[in-house]
Amino acid sequence: MADMRKLKSVLAVIAAMSLLAGCGEKKTSEKNDTTEAVTTTAAETTETATEGSGSAASEEELIELSRKILDDIANDNFKTACDLFSKDLKDQLTEEMLIEGWQNIKDEGGKILNVKESRVESEQGMTVVITPIDFEKTDFDFLLAFNSEGGIDGIMFMYPQDNEIEPQVTATFAETIVTVGEHELNGMLTMPKNAEKPPLVILIQGSGQHNMNEGIGELATFNELAHGLAERGIATLRYNKRFFQIPELQGDGNYTIQDEVLDDADAAVKLAKSYVDEGKVSSIYVMGHSLGGCLAPTIAQKNSDVKGIISLAGTPRDLVEVIIDQLTAQKEEASGDAAKNSVQKSLDDAAVMKEGNDESAFLLGWGYKYYNSLRELKVGETVKSLDIPMLFLQGDADIQVYPDKDFPLWKEYLDGKANCTFKLYEGLGHFFDDEDGHFNKQVMDDTAEFIKNSEK
Repeated sequence: MADMRKLKSVLAVIAAMSLLAGCGEKKTSEKNDTTEAVTTTAAETTETATEGSGSAASEEELIELSRKILDDIANDNFKTACDLFSKDLKDQLTEEMLIEGWQNIKDEGGKILNVKESRVESEQGMTVVITPIDFEKTDFDFLLAFNSEGGIDGIMFMYPQDNEIEPQVTATFAETIVTVGEHELNGMLTMPKNAEKPPLVILIQGSGQHNMNEGIGELATFNELAHGLAERGIATLRYNKRFFQIPELQGDGNYTIQDEVLDDADAAVKLAKSYVDEGKVSSIYVMGHSLGGCLAPTIAQKNSDVKGIISLAGTPRDLVEVIIDQLTAQKEEASGDAAKNSVQKSLDDAAVMKEGNDESAFLLGWGYKYYNSLRELKVGETVKSLDIPMLFLQGDADIQVYPDKDFPLWKEYLDGKANCTFKLYEGLGHFFDDEDGHFNKQVMDDTAEFIKNSEK
């Protein structure tokens, strides 16, 4: 149920981790002239970084090594990168797969124009070097994750997420920067100009570490939702996920859903309640996408000020079961033994996590505590306990949350309950976007109508 529209990794094979996001720039151009003055290979840089006392390479050395590897890949030299892969990564990613993935990047991005300054983050016990790249058509971030011994445990190209999002003011809405919770998460309040004391919707992202827009650019899901709902007379509050804004708080990935989402959602409701008390808005709704849609009932149960919920492609099923379905489908579509073996390793991890007996287990970068904290929410029983208006939306072309398996479960739990509305949309996928990439207007209209009817 990882939410990967505008954020998806085009090339990503990760061992024992999850990477689900000027000065020093290097100009790049043609295949044989991709950097200005690179005279050492990645392998030679590795010798320099690791020789001597055997101590771990410094951040500066890993940055230099990452840029050399990127230069090699840009020049279609993949051997040096593969030689540095850890054993786990070698079991999952072959040189042929790396070549194919790089071709996909070139097809989508076009020619490299600029390699920007690299930065370093710590994630799940590894050092992650992130190098933003300007391409001719589509920009990407290049990520390399190094273990404590200097080996590569993860390699990925990702669409970059916007770290700083500027408020917009138009003829129909005005935005104000706000902060949410004790960690002062960057957020945005979007107020319609055509409505006095409008209802307010808090937007909750899906799994993975997302900015407040759940993506980049004008087509980002929550950017379009916030602006589209404002044009329909409804205010919204959206904010960065905690570990997107402060990644070092993730530790080794064995945190809980309370740490990742729920505590900050409670803080967002508290902030929204202050707007109600001030007379700025009339009421509070929670709208969650994917994992956020699963969590909306819990947020409402914990906060009596929430008047209604909207679930976009959520499910009351155990997340591990959903992941197993996704991985099984990926394995069936995978070509080659290496790709199938890579998926099978994750399926094996999922089987251990499903049993729920191994507190040291990890699956796709999240630990036992994370999955167990989700199970303890008992989403199905929680949603049954609510007596507020609820709207459940699902695309029938969704291949991450299943219209024939997950969507009907909501109906089963809520059978005979009033104030529940279910809508299935023909041809829409997990992100409810049309062929042009824009969020579907009918879904927007239905959401606005549900909220306005609930206000009566």
